[in-house]
Amino acid sequence: MTPSTPPRLLWPDVAKGVCILLVVLHHVSTKHYAPLVADGLGPFEDLWVGLSSALKPVRMPLFFLVSGFFAAAVVRRGWTDVRARVLRLSYVYVVWLIVLWGVFTLEVTLPTNRTQGWRELLLDVVYASTGLWFLYALALYTVLATALRHRPGVVVAVATAVSLLSSFLPLEETNRVSVLFHFTFFALGAYAPDLVRRVAAAGLSLPGLVAAYACLSLLLAPLDPPRSVELVLLSVVGLPAGITAAVELSRVARVAEPLAWLGRRTLPVYVLHMAVIAVVQHSGVVLGEGRTAASFALTAAYPLLVTALVVTVCLAAHMLAVRHGLGFLFALPRVTLAVPEGGSERPSRSLVLAPGRGPLTGL
Repeated sequence: MTPSTPPRLLWPDVAKGVCILLVVLHHVSTKHYAPLVADGLGPFEDLWVGLSSALKPVRMPLFFLVSGFFAAAVVRRGWTDVRARVLRLSYVYVVWLIVLWGVFTLEVTLPTNRTQGWRELLLDVVYASTGLWFLYALALYTVLATALRHRPGVVVAVATAVSLLSSFLPLEETNRVSVLFHFTFFALGAYAPDLVRRVAAAGLSLPGLVAAYACLSLLLAPLDPPRSVELVLLSVVGLPAGITAAVELSRVARVAEPLAWLGRRTLPVYVLHMAVIAVVQHSGVVLGEGRTAASFALTAAYPLLVTALVVTVCLAAHMLAVRHGLGFLFALPRVTLAVPEGGSERPSRSLVLAPGRGPLTGL
């Protein structure tokens, strides 16, 4: 950081750390936990699945808003830095699309959107449908936001319309609808970073925002609007609540520091966590057997315990991979070519192809 560079804000990294924890918790709760719960303990399942559903208008919208916020300067400068950013994201997306294609060809019990066969693999390169859609969307959104940066108001308006209408498209069973839905939030962060800063600095009441969010949810429930409409409306309150919560957490050092640290290392967790959950899937655990106090406690806390385990394993696996020469799985390698200058007797200079600015560990 140079003397003229402002210090990096803490709360956006805290927000990303919370978001990636919520992503893992969501997948643990909905894909792994529910089938393990013994008969008669449905309320535990309902609690965790219901919580995950209630947080949907905040979880990924906030992740994309913060990602757009961090990309605002890159988008504003134009294509100079965007090409390298998009290349790095695209590289990691394709690498892990292939890796997880292999993993989930072998593992077939975990409920997830799988790439099956070469045709689907190639189609997913063009339009993501698997759990890696977030990486694909980040690259696509960066290109769109840069190309359309001279009409930010129009872009946000059109993107909002697409978000509202996305439930009417026959894509709900895949993650392709998520790619359509979330550009609004990335564009808002990229085009209006000052607005995001003002919301963060406004000192809004978190209990008031949570209460407003709950009331709006209750008001919308009997109306049964299309899911995409409901999500957009709830995000109007949910995003300020998420930002305010991140700001509040950033003021508590013991909480903020580990969350921000995780928020700067979201990539390995994002690409690895489903594979780790797939391994846990085969542990043979059955929850609630015996109907003892200990079994009830384990059933209640299981999603949190597995989320902590999965995140820890992902970070440890990334550290070991980088240490043992597998860093190319997480970042575009630096390729240096010797280019002779004026003949073989003169010193050569190095040409670096698509250098990264450090490991792409945070998204």
